[in-house]
Amino acid sequence: MKVAVFTDTFLPQVNGVARTIGRLADALTKQNIPCMVLAPDTGLSENSNYPIYTAPGLDLPIYRECKIALPSYSEICSRLAFFKPDIVHLATEFSMGLAGLKYASSVNLPVVSSYTTNFPQYLSYYKLGIFSPWAWKYLRWFHNQCHRNYCPSLSTLQLLEKNGIQNLAIWGRGIDTTFYNPDKYDAAFRTSVGAADKTLLLYVGRLAAEKDLDILMESFIQLNKNDPDYHLIITGDGPLSDQLKQSAPANVTFTGYLQGEDLTRAYASSDIFVFPSTTETFGNVILEAMASGLPVVAPASGGIKENLVDRYNGMSCRPRSVKDMVLSIRELKKNQALRRTLAAQARTFSMTKSWDEVFRGLINSYQEIIDNNVAVKAV
Repeated sequence: MKVAVFTDTFLPQVNGVARTIGRLADALTKQNIPCMVLAPDTGLSENSNYPIYTAPGLDLPIYRECKIALPSYSEICSRLAFFKPDIVHLATEFSMGLAGLKYASSVNLPVVSSYTTNFPQYLSYYKLGIFSPWAWKYLRWFHNQCHRNYCPSLSTLQLLEKNGIQNLAIWGRGIDTTFYNPDKYDAAFRTSVGAADKTLLLYVGRLAAEKDLDILMESFIQLNKNDPDYHLIITGDGPLSDQLKQSAPANVTFTGYLQGEDLTRAYASSDIFVFPSTTETFGNVILEAMASGLPVVAPASGGIKENLVDRYNGMSCRPRSVKDMVLSIRELKKNQALRRTLAAQARTFSMTKSWDEVFRGLINSYQEIIDNNVAVKAV
């Protein structure tokens, strides 16, 4: 089996899709399954473990983590004629995804895709909701040409099914519980942000409207009114960065993007993970926080519902409810026994989410689709 993966975002970009595709390429290579990644030029040099084709690209105006790539289709065909893939995986639906779809069709290869970002839902956050029906029309056209469309969660599968997309299956996400670990706790980190003796809240993610950060900031302002013994760390970057920094209370620290050990230290050294987004197809950061021993406060919405179990590994809120978020955080601050219990159970829960099992299921799915395609050709 050989796999060609087309994506409009890739490492070292910091987002769930880029990191997941990086993990997929590594997992396939470790299984001695040749893999080629075709992506925009993100500054990543050729990886010695698997070949990478990069195309020049422009930042997508409302979502810089993805690019509008300008690939040379003839060069793609030349590269893949040499690589000879057995299956094509489309990780995104933009220009690289379209190039992959065209290539797979031209050589009669089986093609699968992932649905990882709720772009139709995002449009309403940018006052473009009128275009949502057209977005769904395009997504139906794109995904219904694929032999299988992988969804990260049941809620996402149901959303796609409701909007007329077929051939759906769940491809979940895992977590590296050695990398994300409570043992990464660092008292010096807390001191460095001025929160040594405070309840330290952490948000990790893109700083953009679709992450519902207005709910987080209003919740934090409400918390501050009665109890200044909090500190909020916001880790990430995005179009709202400057606006948030200008309006944030003094006890908010913006770190920008953190990676590697810096990120794991931020997780493990915090007390509560706060995540207001209602647009997640999965929410990788939820598992990262749980693996780091943090109880999670987040809305019972979208893909978050796959992992957040109310009063077992965190506290669930109604979507976009400042009241619920404030009450949940206050309860966890006041009831330290509950906070410790939820933290321990969050860690235990994360231990059941193995990347090995996730990729084993995906590889088996690839093989089934390849075998079915060969059988159809033989008829």
